[in-house]
Amino acid sequence: MKIELCNWHFVAGIALLVAGHASAQNLVVSTIANDFEATASAPPGVGPAGIAVDSSGNLYVADPINNIIEKLSPTGVLQTIAGQSGQRGSENGPAATAHFNGPTGLVLDAAGDIFVADQYNSTIRKITPAGIVSTLAGTPNTFGSRDGPGSSATFSQPTALAIDAAGNIYVADAANVDPSSPSGPSDLVRKIDSNGNVTTVAQIPAPDLYNLQGIAVDRQGDIFVSIGAFDSYWYSVGFPVVYGDAIYEVSTGGTVSVFAGQPEVNGANDGIGVQAQFHNPGGLAVDSGGNLYVADKGNYTIREITPAGVVTTVGGLAGYSGSVDGPGSQARLSGPEALAVDASGNVFISDGRTVRRGIPAINTQSPVRLINLSARSMVAPSSPLIGGFVIEGSCSQTVLARGVGPTLAQFGVSNPLQAPQLDIYAQGGVLVASSANGINTTNSASAAALVGAFPLPEISADAPLVITLKPGAYTAVVSSPNGASGTALVEVYEIP
Repeated sequence: MKIELCNWHFVAGIALLVAGHASAQNLVVSTIANDFEATASAPPGVGPAGIAVDSSGNLYVADPINNIIEKLSPTGVLQTIAGQSGQRGSENGPAATAHFNGPTGLVLDAAGDIFVADQYNSTIRKITPAGIVSTLAGTPNTFGSRDGPGSSATFSQPTALAIDAAGNIYVADAANVDPSSPSGPSDLVRKIDSNGNVTTVAQIPAPDLYNLQGIAVDRQGDIFVSIGAFDSYWYSVGFPVVYGDAIYEVSTGGTVSVFAGQPEVNGANDGIGVQAQFHNPGGLAVDSGGNLYVADKGNYTIREITPAGVVTTVGGLAGYSGSVDGPGSQARLSGPEALAVDASGNVFISDGRTVRRGIPAINTQSPVRLINLSARSMVAPSSPLIGGFVIEGSCSQTVLARGVGPTLAQFGVSNPLQAPQLDIYAQGGVLVASSANGINTTNSASAAALVGAFPLPEISADAPLVITLKPGAYTAVVSSPNGASGTALVEVYEIP
């Protein structure tokens, strides 16, 4: 089996990109969005839950606190695409008037439909590309484990979804614990086929009534689920708090076995299969090489499990919470919840109120790298500063682009441009990003620290952008919208 890698590097201003990875690689973690607004009632750090990514690099995020589904474009534009912020309900119809109640897991199908685990409605919802919301399976506020077509089926607080190549949807039916089951208490893994029929495909042992938190399916059809936090209902009636702390596998033949970790034994040890330990594992995602990523919430880390069951910590450091960008164990995560992997092997993480991205280290390595491009010149109303750069290959790349004016005074530059505007154009003069829209400026400080750029003051009239761009030729233009003249600097940094 041949696995191609998605390496990239700048050579004379050109980024060369190639695609996935075959073995465990540390992730280079960076923050790509941190402007998700929590409601006043949200606990500190509580934020986006489910996350999915499409072939164009758009991210879709389920926000269970605000009861909305959001879309984050590769150029950093964040918009609500379904639901009404702060309002709960189960209404279907046009996305702008539809309601959700604690949406969590998300998946996309090949047609661009978005499927949502609407947790507190105990339903699975569908959002079409045209923006129409419907209920695919389950009945709002009707809890149970009944199989059957569409609304005749019942769920109990489903939290996570996965989808296979045939379009079958797999559901981690989180709170469907039956303590009187002949085989002992168990959590349910459900399947919704292309006709909307719901069946139960596996029962995951849950002797102490913990629930399912993440689910993923590989190309062979094997299903993986994480068992983590104790279900809140059982806690409310007096049962002790327990964590599952393991990853289970459901084979295509229906056999259930522990894939990695030790049930009810928490820790942070790497190793093979049951030699490894987890602490409240959450979201799961599989890459094209069959590697399984785990959001190990209690350890504040991202773990990778190879198809052979080898567990490696690839992002964050166990026991150390924070929000620091960087490679491998130098990064800090505050509460990794859900994961998604794109075709290039990049891992997207919902982490507290932020969305982070982890690039496998091999994708940032090359024999030749040009760290950044920069040029300084006088800018006048009729004479902007222009710089060009090219991203080649098949994979999108995130860059830090900056139009610097006021901060140049700190370096002794006379007459710096006081209010620069930075615009990024694709071929044909298409505007893809502008500092005039305030896109991702709050992420520029961490990006600058990651690439070694000089810092800009927290309150600054400079114009930074953190943007993800498809392969192609681009122009970075620094102009003076208020008609002033002065010296400006344009910079483009690769973000590994």
